[in-house]
Amino acid sequence: MATSSLLPLAPPFFASPCHRAPSLSPSARPFQPSSHVVLVQWAPPPPGWFKINFDGSVYNDGSRRASIGGAIRDSAGRVVLAFAETTEHSTVGIVEARAMIRGLRLALELGVERVIAEGDDLVLAQLLRGEETQTRIPVALQEEIIGLLRRFPGRDVRHVYREGNQVAHTLCRQAYHRPGVWGGGRVPLPPAVWEKAEDDRIGVVHERKVIRAAG
Repeated sequence: MATSSLLPLAPPFFASPCHRAPSLSPSARPFQPSSHVVLVQWAPPPPGWFKINFDGSVYNDGSRRASIGGAIRDSAGRVVLAFAETTEHSTVGIVEARAMIRGLRLALELGVERVIAEGDDLVLAQLLRGEETQTRIPVALQEEIIGLLRRFPGRDVRHVYREGNQVAHTLCRQAYHRPGVWGGGRVPLPPAVWEKAEDDRIGVVHERKVIRAAG
């Protein structure tokens, strides 16, 4: 399903190379892995926009555990609403899609009009942006997401490395022992989630080593 007309293309996540391995010498073994480090930093949405960071967690250890988590934040990096819930065990792709759907529905309930949905599932982001046709989710789930996105006058979908998605990742873990929905300032965020959100708000930068084959 073509979706290139649905979403405006936008700059990708902040990931700036800060070091690259030197070129291999002629005597080096062929196809030796090389690596470089990228700096990953969560970026707030523009003024008037909100960002949903979402994530899904699946255990394949026989426990049949799975969870979704996400946070809706404003342009100042403040958490407007967060959720952490268990869900039916399935594939990672399907659980990630459920997390995105939950976040979009909650944003609509809040009356959000301009939204950026950001997660660390690259396949899902590329599918919804019309950049790839490869998918890990059923057509029905894809259509549900597209239908929800179309209800926002302004919308975008972005990919971020996990290091820039730590609030949502922490909420996924939270779902297994303290599920819930937090919002409106009435109930404080769980401490572990609040700490990650504060790191993002003040602009903490994380390093990520990217391994690639050299040939």
